[in-house]
Amino acid sequence: MDHFDVVIVGGGTAGILLARELGKQKRTVLLLDRKKDLVNFTFNTLGSFMNLDDFGLTANVVAQNIDTISFHSKNVQRKLKSNLYILDKKKVHEEIIAKIDTNYVTIKTGVAISSINKGQDGQFISVSDKNKNDYFGKIFIDASGTNGILSKKVQLQSDKTALATGVEYNVKYLGNSSEMHLLIGKIYQGGYGWIFPLKNKRAIIGFGSFDDKATKELKIRLNKILEFPKIKKLVLKDNEKVEGGSIPITPVLEKFVLNNLICVGDSVSQVNPIVGEGYKFIFEAALIASKAIDKALEKDNISYLAEYESDWKARFLLNYQRSKRAQNKFFKYSQNDFLMDFIFSISKFFSTERAIKSLSGEYGLEKKH
Repeated sequence: MDHFDVVIVGGGTAGILLARELGKQKRTVLLLDRKKDLVNFTFNTLGSFMNLDDFGLTANVVAQNIDTISFHSKNVQRKLKSNLYILDKKKVHEEIIAKIDTNYVTIKTGVAISSINKGQDGQFISVSDKNKNDYFGKIFIDASGTNGILSKKVQLQSDKTALATGVEYNVKYLGNSSEMHLLIGKIYQGGYGWIFPLKNKRAIIGFGSFDDKATKELKIRLNKILEFPKIKKLVLKDNEKVEGGSIPITPVLEKFVLNNLICVGDSVSQVNPIVGEGYKFIFEAALIASKAIDKALEKDNISYLAEYESDWKARFLLNYQRSKRAQNKFFKYSQNDFLMDFIFSISKFFSTERAIKSLSGEYGLEKKH
């Protein structure tokens, strides 16, 4: 019977980064995931303001460099100059996985975890899969994404997770290869759209919504968007392959630790509410968590896991609360084309720096290391 320092449930964004960091710290780790392929995704790209060096990534993960962001409401367009990336998710995950030290980290795929078990002292001692196999550890991590396999069982996350859902096509791109587009307003049926340029004159065009009714007909709505004159000037659909996925839009959470269980990433809604792009924020949370875990193991005292919560709050909480308020306003305002046109018009009086800080989800806050 194998016992590990750390058992991670979920081999997605948070799980693999934690496995890499804990392996560097020479902690024995078991990473479990229900999928058989850790680099098989529903969405294959994302836009990000992250500094690649901060997370040990190279330029190889960049699908396209972006220097301009164009916002479109029904009748108004605003362009912002800024440096960011369209990232290839598969390459991001491949780079992280390649740097996991297999001398300390064991990865098991095709394992569907169904429960977490307590010992007589009230601490968690193992997780069990659907075949009733047990996996033992000193510390457990829920990095299972929106499934929240463990976080929901221990009620750190609500059983019902509110989601924003989207679909997208890979299409021919007729626009500027370094310019991405964000599409907002009632004309987009109360949802939002995006065009992410790729190399070789290709792009991703997608449509997402927070509305339950809209999510039932996302592909139909995306096809309608492709017929808009301004969109036809930018992209040309040449295939029927559609991809899709969801991100959580739950309330901002503050509790991530219960005894010797900690939760990271979408399992506790750590996507920044205003941005949607969770990688930068989830990677940072994972780095914060890895330091607390290493300290708890070194001191043989799980109380040090609480430093993950306190450090995360110091770095993110006020920012996320502000972002949540902005998200709620966006839900409301995006239903009204006149209002969105007005907001985009007056936004031109605000500095590019201020607009980019808001878009990046930072609001000018300094990182706390």
